[in-house]
Amino acid sequence: MKTYEEVIDFLFKQFPSYQQKGGSAYKIGLDNIQAICNVIGNPENKIKTIHLAGTNGKGTVSNYLTNIYQQNGYKVGTFTSPHLVDFRERITINGEWIPKKDIIYFYETFKNALSQLAPSFFEWSTALALHYFHKENTDINIIETGLGGRLDSTNVIQPLLSIITTIGLDHKEFLGDDIKNIAQEKAGIIKEKTPVLLGPDIKETLPIFERISKEKEAPLYQTKGSIIQQLALPSYLLHNWKTALEASSILYKSFPVSIEDNPKKYLTIRGRWQVVQNKPKIVLDVGHNEQGVHAIVNQLDNESYDHLHIMLGFSAEKETERILALFPKDATFYITKSTNERSADPKIIATHIRGEKINCFLDFKEAFHTINKAVKKDDFVLICGSVFLVGDILQ
Repeated sequence: MKTYEEVIDFLFKQFPSYQQKGGSAYKIGLDNIQAICNVIGNPENKIKTIHLAGTNGKGTVSNYLTNIYQQNGYKVGTFTSPHLVDFRERITINGEWIPKKDIIYFYETFKNALSQLAPSFFEWSTALALHYFHKENTDINIIETGLGGRLDSTNVIQPLLSIITTIGLDHKEFLGDDIKNIAQEKAGIIKEKTPVLLGPDIKETLPIFERISKEKEAPLYQTKGSIIQQLALPSYLLHNWKTALEASSILYKSFPVSIEDNPKKYLTIRGRWQVVQNKPKIVLDVGHNEQGVHAIVNQLDNESYDHLHIMLGFSAEKETERILALFPKDATFYITKSTNERSADPKIIATHIRGEKINCFLDFKEAFHTINKAVKKDDFVLICGSVFLVGDILQ
């Protein structure tokens, strides 16, 4: 029998993961995951699910919903990606990571039967999550798409509710190079006669969702946009909170809940405007595309500080020029690489920054130590641009 470390090594190396390899690991279509589910007993048809897609906001809405249902006594499975520190973060029940023994059991039980299908990393992960949730008899399961929607491995489920949080330009090489193509792909999670909820910021592509929902006789809801004054949390987290509240309202008959209007009580996710230190204030945020970074920069306007220090790293496939133009040019920048092999060269990133105080580091630890020496107690440190960089800092 293999150890947990050997199984995880198998998952990451034999079948490359998007987290490590990027586009070369992307596998299009549902035929393979459907065949995999047939082999493992079709758990996707035996559990109750909420399905989430969206350019940004999936993780936060998933986290809010997980905690809303858990705090109301339900047993909640959650499948998210990518992970920050440990693979097991992706698959949780009531916030507890899947035990190592369950990962080993799944691998040992199905490795031979699945060998002919050669699952990708994400197909393995999806199948493992669905099987584990069914085995543990969860009440409700929050399932995030990995990439897109229509052809994502998670799209084998038949959810009680489909949620599309936001639509922005990201992963254009897979989903299309304009906002309408991307919306069309995300709309692929809309199912016949199954309610669908849109986040409050979906405006330009709303007609696409209206048309597809009408074709599928799927009741369409949208979270109402409103000005929320609560400066302790960025507006994007508050919008996601409103979406989670609306989702729980839609499903209230099946899953009655009592909820306090206090988003902080239900927010436990890491890497989303995560304050890890005060004096000086250090914030980690996994925002890594134009829409996500725009939300981060907006929140900076609500902060008071003497000087801003920004530690950045991006994946090589990101179109960083437009993203970097959003950052305040009077900040001091520390451009670095995460330990992930997809990390972009800091010197290439630096050429697109408008600021004058730019430092490049090949080692993120050196960058972090340099910030610690330079920063004063009334300064502000923002670390963002890459899920992998935030994960490295947390580790």
